[in-house]
Amino acid sequence: MSEVINYALQEIQEGKYKIETDEENLELILHPVLLKVFKKDDKYSFVVRNIISVNTDKPRFGPLCSSNTLNSRPARIRKTEVLKEPKIVLKMDEKIFNIIINVTNISIYPEYRDSFGSPCVMVSTVVLY
Repeated sequence: MSEVINYALQEIQEGKYKIETDEENLELILHPVLLKVFKKDDKYSFVVRNIISVNTDKPRFGPLCSSNTLNSRPARIRKTEVLKEPKIVLKMDEKIFNIIINVTNISIYPEYRDSFGSPCVMVSTVVLY
């Protein structure tokens, strides 16, 4: 069975992305949160959750974001620019681990809006170390 490992957090770096769609320009900020570290034999597993924040140049009203209402077609993304990659640096077992949070997919749902007028966004990631 795997064991939960204690660690010392050295650094957390948020990710920043500029995204252009046909209708608006967005800034997406991804805040990684390390929940747990597991170890089995000499292998580690990192449980990371991401909090995302979206800003738009054209805020507007619309139905609020909900996992039940995201059945609409996502917007076409014309361009994505990575301004800063998200990462976590931690120390455990006398080793330094650089954990990269790699974005694998971004879906934007312009029909639906958050309470600040930005479109609903879903981000998929994988954790690399």
